[in-house]
Amino acid sequence: MFRNEFTLRPVFRQLPVFAILFWLVSCGPARQVSLQITKPAAITFPSDSKGLVLVDRTKPDNNAVNILEGIVTGEMPAEDRIAAQEAMNSLKNELANSPRFTAKMHPNRLIGNSLTAEFPQALDWGQVQRICNEEKSDVLVSLELFDTDFIVTNGNRIKKKTEGTGPGAKEVEYTEYYAQGLGNVKMGIRAYHPKTKTILDQQLFTETKTWEAVGKNVTDAVALLINKVEATRQLARMLGADYAYKISPMPVRVSRSLYGKSKHSPALAAGRRYSEVNQWIEAVDAWKNGIKIADEKDAGKLAYNTAVGYEVLGDFDQALQWARDAYTRFGNSFAQEYVQILERRIQEESLLKMQMGK
Repeated sequence: MFRNEFTLRPVFRQLPVFAILFWLVSCGPARQVSLQITKPAAITFPSDSKGLVLVDRTKPDNNAVNILEGIVTGEMPAEDRIAAQEAMNSLKNELANSPRFTAKMHPNRLIGNSLTAEFPQALDWGQVQRICNEEKSDVLVSLELFDTDFIVTNGNRIKKKTEGTGPGAKEVEYTEYYAQGLGNVKMGIRAYHPKTKTILDQQLFTETKTWEAVGKNVTDAVALLINKVEATRQLARMLGADYAYKISPMPVRVSRSLYGKSKHSPALAAGRRYSEVNQWIEAVDAWKNGIKIADEKDAGKLAYNTAVGYEVLGDFDQALQWARDAYTRFGNSFAQEYVQILERRIQEESLLKMQMGK
């Protein structure tokens, strides 16, 4: 599964690295090209770690207390368990796209969660080692704290709408009845490395979202509102997926702009046509050759496109040099920001190689 570099939400699955997808939309003088890259993880696990075992450690240490909490709050004990499992399934499903890790789900739910918002005592290293040995894994990733809330409010508000058409049209007020649900999910995760007896990561994450429904009356609006179980499942899936991108290099989708054509430089359009059929070497050659006879403005566009072409081809040093030339020699304003993007990309590639053990 790929994510947009900026939104970091799932987009689509299993394309080869540097696969190119064109968006047939114009953006000023440029066209948009989308390419897949592998983003390094935010958290670097030891380079010899390849297998992860995922453990749900949210089983209450006192089931009677958990039932009592449900009576007091109106929360069914099974609701959090369903959402916690959703988070772990989402984490495992996202990691299936990882170029580095294989992930397994431990079949047993371990005791650990309490009624407080604090992490339980860390797992015993002997237990961690046994589980990792059983699952042939190097790192144990444990869900150790999980809690959900869903608050429903309702009311009404005055809105306006237009009735009729033409000269007889008039604006009238009406009452709209609404219901809002505010969902909140809190998830605490630890990552254990038994080889070094080190807790590689311990973080608490929160995901919040508001849903709304409208109806002919308040009762109707509440009935149309998403229920707590589905709302918390959705939030849990988001948290699980997000954590996969924190601990593993993952494919994401990024966008680049390309100049498509110029009245005075046929080379721009020629190179674009090559790029549209994924012939990037020919596209780069066309743009580079066009610079020799282009005016300064078009030369800047051609140099900029050349930089993009080299990035697609994986030659980041050439891409950076051409982006710098586009800005410094030809004054192309787009290239200044692109230089910064490429410098960051080169740093990320270095980190990625380290994480992948290359």
